[in-house]
Order: sequence, then structure tokens, then C-alpha cells
Amino acid sequence: MTLTKTTTQGLYTATTTPMHPDGSLNLSLIRSQVESQLKAGISGLVAVGGTGEASALSASERVEVVRATVEAAAGRVPVVAGVTTPGLLDTLALGRSFLDAGADGLMVITPYGTAPSQAGIRDFYKAVADGVGQAVMLYDIPYLTLVTTSPDTVLDIANDGSIFAMKASNPDQAAFTRLVQLVGDKIAIMSGDEHLFAVQTSLGAVGGVLASTNILPRTWVQIMETARAGDLKLAQRHIARIHDFLVNVYAEPNPGPMKAAQALTGLDVGPVRLPNRAPEAALVGNMRQQLTDLLAYENALAG
Repeated sequence: MTLTKTTTQGLYTATTTPMHPDGSLNLSLIRSQVESQLKAGISGLVAVGGTGEASALSASERVEVVRATVEAAAGRVPVVAGVTTPGLLDTLALGRSFLDAGADGLMVITPYGTAPSQAGIRDFYKAVADGVGQAVMLYDIPYLTLVTTSPDTVLDIANDGSIFAMKASNPDQAAFTRLVQLVGDKIAIMSGDEHLFAVQTSLGAVGGVLASTNILPRTWVQIMETARAGDLKLAQRHIARIHDFLVNVYAEPNPGPMKAAQALTGLDVGPVRLPNRAPEAALVGNMRQQLTDLLAYENALAG
């Protein structure tokens, strides 16, 4: 399926990339990873993004991971492939390869490394959409890229049909509010921040692309449904309950702690590749202690 504004909603998990102990890809484990997410009610998957260690994978490995994820999902939920390269030519080449591998859509990060102007960002997404033959999901994460896409620029990009959605990972709530005002009826706005997810859902986000849903997918589905039902206070209390775990799972560069936390749930997806590192033992100990109660709650939600 080709994703559109109306078909994009709910929680999409930014998946990790399973690896063998020697650091090679463990493609066979992707099926178990996907099944656990779908059973929990996750609406979509985002492969080979930042959480998927895209920068540590070769281009051909990224395509392999996307293909394996598509095969495991088997059409039950959309699979979006992360395109995290800053240059247009590499973005087009990867994007086309991902679509050929069966991806339903592309999540394309803002061009970084050259401090582009807002006009340059707008032109970039137009060139990407034209080059791959379909609209894409804009990924705005300024604390990593040092590039911020203004709400007015997002409006320009949406108006020319280059994007169908946006993963908004900018903690500037004033900018998010303006974003909803300008493009909430034009594209699917997906929250990219766990701590702000409930508030952003109440403001107009139609879902989210999150990484900690790898660990607590049912808990996050409950948070989303509670926020959608209009009970923001209760949704915030649910987030407060997992707050300390969220602090720890992002205390060191992602996805080292995320993969360690997955192993604590019983799904060992292996090591990370350099420049990523395994988390410190003390951090793993903290997460083990926190997950005792959080996983009990998660399992209770499973009935």
C-alpha cells in the first residue's frame, strides 16, 4: 500500500536491527520482533531509522533489513523505511531501493551537515518526492541534525504534495501547536517524543513514531487510547509511571540501552555496532529493576 495522510495513524515502532554476537545481521530474528509488536496492537513499523542503526549499516544491509521486515509484516501493517542520509542522490538511491524491497513509505530526515535554508529544505523534499515517485514522511529532529523545519516551511512542502506525514521530534511546543494549526488537516502529524506524546496527541497528532514501544508496546497503546479519549491527565499519569525507565533507556546513545532493555524482556536482539556502544552495567541494572513492575503491567494488559 502507498501511505497517505488518511491511512497513517496510530503507533509506529522504530525498530532496532537484530544482530548476531559477531555484529552481523540476524535477519531471522526480525520475524519474532515484528510478531511481538503486532500482537500488542502496534499500527506500523519504521525500519532502519536511527534506532535501527542506519548509519552503522551498509546500503545493501539496510535494504536487507527492510525486505525482511516487509516479509515479516506480510501486509498486516505498513512498513516505513528510514532514509537518514543528508544528500539528495544517496536519498533517492536508498529510497528507490527501499520501495523496490516492498516498503510502503519512506521517512526522510531533513538534510543536515550544510545548514540548509528553509527554501533549501522545501526544495529538497520536492526533489525527493518527485525522484521516488511518491510523497514521503518528513522527519524533523533538530537536536540531532541541528536543522529545524519551521511550521511555515512544512506548510509549503505539504501544499506541493511532497509529504503525507511528519515525524515531529522537536520539543518546542509552541512550534508544534502552530504546526497543527497550519497542516493538521493536510498531513498526518506523528509525535516523535515519548515525554510529549500525550500532550501532542491531545493537540492533534494522529499517532507517533516511538522507540520505547519496542519494550512497552501495550502500555503505549493504552496511553494513546487514553489521550485520544480526552483524558489527558490519566494519560500523563501513565507516562509518569514509566518516566524513570524512559530517562534510563535514553541516558546513553540510542539504541544501546534500547537493545539491552529488549534483552531484559526476553527478546535478545544482539549487540550494537560502533560508534554505538553497549550501555554501562549500572544503567542495565537500573532498567532491570524498573522493568520488573513495568513488564508485569504490560503482561496484565495482554490479558
